[in-house]
Amino acid sequence: MRYGLISDIHGNLEALSVVIKELEKRNVDAVLCLGDIIGYGPDPEECVNLVKRHANVILAGNHDYAALGLLDIRYFNPHARRAIEWTASQISEATRKFLKERPLMMVYDNFTIVHATPAEPEKWNYILSLEDAAENFDHFQNQVCFIGHSHVPVIIARDEQGKISVRKGNEIELQDREKYIINIGSVGQPRDLDPRAAFAIFDTEHKHYELVRVPYDVKTTQQKILQQGLPFFLAERLEKGQ
Repeated sequence: MRYGLISDIHGNLEALSVVIKELEKRNVDAVLCLGDIIGYGPDPEECVNLVKRHANVILAGNHDYAALGLLDIRYFNPHARRAIEWTASQISEATRKFLKERPLMMVYDNFTIVHATPAEPEKWNYILSLEDAAENFDHFQNQVCFIGHSHVPVIIARDEQGKISVRKGNEIELQDREKYIINIGSVGQPRDLDPRAAFAIFDTEHKHYELVRVPYDVKTTQQKILQQGLPFFLAERLEKGQ
C-alpha cells in the first residue's frame, strides 16, 4: 500500500488543493489526515469538505476540538485564539458533527497515526526533543508512528540498543531493528522556514517514507486572511514558513 499522509491544513485551501492534486499524480492507494483541518486559515468549511472527499481516514486535531468548544483556548496565543473564535462562527452544524466524531488515533498493521502524541493523545502534548520522543516510543506497538501538531517535519529513530537520534533528509527506508516517530509537517502552515506545503508518502511494501514539498499560491491565502479580518501575523508567517 502507498499511503498519502497529510496534517495541519489549518483552513488553507490553496495549499490543500495543490497537495491533493499532487497526491493524485502519485497514485497513492489511500489518504490519511492527521487532524487540524481548521484553525488559523480563511477557508475552514471548504477545507473540511475537500478532505472529506479525498481522505480515507481523518483524525481530530487540537484546533478542530477548540473550534467545537471541546478544548480550553485560554492557553492558545492571542492570534490563534482570535482565529479559533472566527473559525467557530464559520463552520456548519454538519461540519461540527463530523469533526466531533473524529478519532484521536488509528493503529494499522505496521504503523500508527496520531495528531499529537501516542502517549495520552487527548492531552495534545508536543514531541519537540529527543527526550519527548523517548517518553513516547513505548506507547505504540508497531514500527512507526506518524504525527503532526508541531508543523515541523522530522524523523526520529530508536535503535535496538535504545539510542535515539534524528535522521537527516526527507526520505528513509525503515530498518527492521529500529523504531520511528515521524512528523510529516504541515500542509497549510509550515514552520520549518520552508513555506511550501508539506505532506508525506509511506510505501508499506518497501518500507519507504518520503516527505514531499510543493509550492502553492501563498499570496491568495494571505489576501483572504486579511479580508476576513484575521490577524496580520497569520498572513505574514505563511511566506516565511514560520
